[in-house]
Amino acid sequence: MGWMKPDYVSKAAWGSHQGFGLVEQIATLAVLAVAMAMAVPAFHRLAQSHELRVAQSDYIAALQHARSVAVNEQARMIFCATRDAHTCSGEDTWNQGWLIGRADPARAGQLVGPPRYAGRGYHDRLVITSNSGKKYIWFGPDGTAVNTFATLSFCVKDDPQRVLLVVITRVGRVRGEQGKSTDAPCAAALE
Repeated sequence: MGWMKPDYVSKAAWGSHQGFGLVEQIATLAVLAVAMAMAVPAFHRLAQSHELRVAQSDYIAALQHARSVAVNEQARMIFCATRDAHTCSGEDTWNQGWLIGRADPARAGQLVGPPRYAGRGYHDRLVITSNSGKKYIWFGPDGTAVNTFATLSFCVKDDPQRVLLVVITRVGRVRGEQGKSTDAPCAAALE
């Protein structure tokens, strides 16, 4: 015959204990709360970095597209900042959005007719500014940037130390770079 449980051992002590007690549950919640408190700022910073890179990529693609349209159509194309997605704003802050269209030879920094393409803005979260107060960038029929060398600086409002750049050379090439806090007028734009 097999081994039998003695009658004097309670059912709870014998191993029918199931679930967690109140103290164990509270300890588990405390550990989870500490882990979440540590993870939320890191996740917020990661999300901001992602948005910064997306904005940089968006502007690089738009500038490259403006250049290719200028070459393909043998026309002077303009890439400019906008507030209303219909006209160039004439500002050197670019976080409201951008436009691509045929450049108006009579009015510097404006489009002839409606814009060909419009890009979304990053209104409240990012600061996007140009060096030397550039308000627009022209690409000629040969693909060169007509109004010389330009740089757009991208930074997060909460952290102007993290800077990305979009550099447009005189020959019209567009590239992205990691910037330094000293490269960007982001901090000055926040004041």
